[in-house]
Amino acid sequence: MDEALASSTTCIQTLEICEHSEPILLVQHDNGIWQLIGASDADGGTGKIGHPHHAIDSDHTLIGTLGLPPGGSTTRTGVASPWHRQF
Repeated sequence: MDEALASSTTCIQTLEICEHSEPILLVQHDNGIWQLIGASDADGGTGKIGHPHHAIDSDHTLIGTLGLPPGGSTTRTGVASPWHRQF
C-alpha cells in the first residue's frame, strides 16, 4: 500500500491511539482493514474508525508497515523501537 492508498483505506484504532495518549505498538492487516493498537487492550466498544494516513501524519515510522500482507502484523515495544513483522 502506498501513502495515497492509505487515505482511502479503513483502519480501526483504539480510543487511546485516536486520542494520541498511547503510541501505536501493534499494526494488524485483516482482510483490508487495518488495526492500530497501543499498550491498552483493544476494546471493541471504544474503537474508532479512521484512515491510516492520519496515524502516519503523527508517526512516520508507520510508512514501513504499509506493505503488510493480509493476515500480517507487526509489533514494537516503544516509539523508538523497530517494527518486527509477524506472519
